[in-house]
Parts: sequence; C-alpha cells; structure tokens
Amino acid sequence: MLLILFMGLISFFTFYYFYQTNKYKIIDDYPGPTPLELLKFVLLPKSTVDSYKFVVSLNKKYGPVVKIWIRPFKPTLLVSDEKFIKHILLSKEHVNKRSLFQLLEAFVGSGLPMMSDINLWRQERKMISHVLNNQFNIDYISTFKTHAIKLRDAINKNLNQPVDLQMLLLRHGLNIVYDLLLNEDISNQDDRVNRYSTALKTFFEVYFDRINSPLKINDIIFKLTNNYKIWTKCSEEAKEFIESTLKTVIELKKKSPNKNDRKDFIDLLLESGLSYDRILAQLRTLVVAGSDTVSAATGFALYELAKHPELQERIYQEYISIVGVDENVFAEFSDIQQMSFADCVMKETLRLYPPFPFISRTLIKSAEIGDKVFPGDTDLVFSIIGSHYLNFEEPTKFKPERFLPENATKIPANAYLPFSLGPRDCIGKIVAIAEVKFLISYIMRHFTLHPINDHKADIAGEVVLTSKNGLPVIFKKRIIE
Repeated sequence: MLLILFMGLISFFTFYYFYQTNKYKIIDDYPGPTPLELLKFVLLPKSTVDSYKFVVSLNKKYGPVVKIWIRPFKPTLLVSDEKFIKHILLSKEHVNKRSLFQLLEAFVGSGLPMMSDINLWRQERKMISHVLNNQFNIDYISTFKTHAIKLRDAINKNLNQPVDLQMLLLRHGLNIVYDLLLNEDISNQDDRVNRYSTALKTFFEVYFDRINSPLKINDIIFKLTNNYKIWTKCSEEAKEFIESTLKTVIELKKKSPNKNDRKDFIDLLLESGLSYDRILAQLRTLVVAGSDTVSAATGFALYELAKHPELQERIYQEYISIVGVDENVFAEFSDIQQMSFADCVMKETLRLYPPFPFISRTLIKSAEIGDKVFPGDTDLVFSIIGSHYLNFEEPTKFKPERFLPENATKIPANAYLPFSLGPRDCIGKIVAIAEVKFLISYIMRHFTLHPINDHKADIAGEVVLTSKNGLPVIFKKRIIE
C-alpha cells in the first residue's frame, strides 16, 4: 500500500513538473544562471550585500531579461527591458505583486503597496492620493522647517568629526513623517522610538533569513521556528507604535473638531470614509515607506555631494539666489519647485541609488510582450537599478548634469523609474521629492560636507537600499562672506 502511495506521489510530481515546464516553455530562449549557480546562491551563507551584488550582476551578465528558475515548478524573470516596463508596469491590468512582498505586511501593515485585493486597492489608492497630494490643505513645509532646525542643531553638535548620515537621517525622517501623518512630535521620545526602530531592524533580518530559506518560506514550517515568535513580537510592536497615537488623536478630534480651513492628514483621512482598521493599516505602511525612502535618498545624495565640493557650491548659490542669505528665512513650496539643480542632484541620486531597486509583478492573465505570449501567473521582478545602468552612459558615475533640460531629452522613454511607473507607482513621490530637495538645499546653506578618505559604501538591498558600513561624512560650518 505504501509503495503504491509512494509511486503515486512520484507520478503526480513528475506529471506536474512536466506540465509546469511546458507551460513556461516560452521563456526557454532567455539566458540565466545555471542550476549550480542558483544552488550555491540559495544554500551558501551570504549577507544582504552579497545578495544585492548577485542579483544586480545578473542583468549585467545575461542581459535585460534573465530567466531564474530557483523554484522547481515556477520560474521568475528578472527584467530591465523597456518592452516589459511599457506593457506591464504601465498596464492597468497587471498590478498584482508577488507573494514574497506580502510577507512584509506583518510589520508594515496592509497599506497600498501590500494590497492584493485589486478592487479595494483601486478605491483606496484614489482616496489616499487625493489626501497626500492636497498640499493646499496639509502644511508640509511648516513640518519640514520645524524638524530641519532640530537636524541643524544635531549636526552642530558633531561638527568636524565623522557622522554617519544613515543614523542621523533615519531618525530625522521618522520624526518628520510621524509629525506629518499623525500630528505628533516624537523627536524627544527616545525610548519609544528606539523600541520601534529595533523592532523594524529585527523584523527585516528575520524577513531576509526567511525568504532565503527553502524551508522557512513555508508558513507551516516557519511557525515552528524561534524566529516566528520574534516576527510576531516585532509586528505587535509596530502596530502598537502607530495605534497608540492614532487612538489619542481621534479622541482629541472628537472632543475638539478642527474648524479651520487648514486640515492635517488625519482630518482628511477621517473625511475620506476609510474605516478605522484601514486607516491604521495605511498609516503603518506610510510611516515605514515615508521615513526610510526619504532618509535613504537624502543620505546617499549628501554622501555623493561630500565628494564634489563644486556641486555643493552650485546648490548653495541656487538656494541663496531664490531664498536669500538670512538663516531665519526658509524655502517655501514654490521656492523648492524653482530649485532646478537641486532637482538634478536628487534625480541622479535616485538613478544611482533607487530606494527600492527591485519591484515585482505577477501576470493575472497571459500577456503579449514583443513577439512572445507569456502565460498568466508568470512572476516578473523589475530591476530598476538594472534599467538605470543599461540606459545611461557611465552609469556608475554621479553626474547630476544628465538631468539638465538640454540633456534630459536624451534619456530613453521609461528608462528612469526610481518611483516605479504606472498605476502602482509611489503614491507619495510629490511629497518625497519636495522633502529631499528641501533638506539637501537647507543643509548646503548651513554646512559644507567632506568625505572620509577611502570609504566605499557596501550597498545592500534590505527592502530599502542601504549601506551596511554606513555613510560617514564630516560636516563643517559654512563660512558666509
């Protein structure tokens, strides 16, 4: 009996294997790493730096479309090809994301980037987009100013010595986004913020350990490991961090409704008709995405500027030509829009260091791309960094002048996508762009930056791009003559 059962299972898996390989036969022509390469990648110990280098190397080695058959029954295509970007990312149909991304929901909540219910996603995307981009109601710049002064004070305490931009800006970014979204200043709540930050770091470590394990990726097996308890505890810490403030804010608003024309983010969310649970879910996601991405972009921008004093001077001159030299006068939203060279620096930073270097989609039905028809349920990973390397000359060099008006016309269509493209692009990009430009220009107004000799960043793709050995620079007080 056992022998018959065993032979039956063997037959089933053999049939299923050949069915799946025949289903995805269309991808046979694409190059990719050998089974031995993939086996080494999966089984050998590796850091997130190693993982990032390996995945980035695949497009360089095999071209803009790479076949990765790391699972026995289902392949993944790693793509940086414009045809795929145009037909899938810009499509209103193919908006599903791969299941690995959904694992992050335990910590960051089921906000827009995580949502798999497409109909609900469409409804909430429209609501949140209206709220986030309503700068005429939400006073973003006042919040930027408040926290910029605190950042300047923190830098002044550490002049003329190495400072890690990542450590400095991660906390600053969290302070800003929390104040913007939840109307609470947490800059002096060190214990509470440290618990949340530690929980976030620990959760991501468990996440990468899990997705790199053929066994732990399975929910049933993962729940039997010690990491499951850690995973659950971190998730509860994240939820409590946001919810404790949200409950208080809502109660205060019930007792004393805002009767002014100027509304904050919570006012607009409550008016949107979202339920309490959906508001909480969206806020959990926005706090993580809004703090980590802006902090990463600003940190890498300043790290590169430290190596280029001529670029610092150019941003400074642009700033004072628009805002003036009075340190008590800040850039307004209209001023930020005029900062064309700061915009070039920001864009070049996001080209070289996209906060999310990879994004994913799963085809919900068959799709014709070029001369091939790909079956539904095909997994695609779009290499943003791969597209940025493929479509720009001297791709590893920091050259903001690429984005000057006279040069920007040379950039191929859909080649530049740091915020993704299409229906599921970054919903907060307008606010993020304004914040990065505000910060780098404000810092150039008050300080000069200097590099640490021989430091080379160890880049890792830990959900948001980071440097494992930090981004150290030296701040010096700018002398204004």
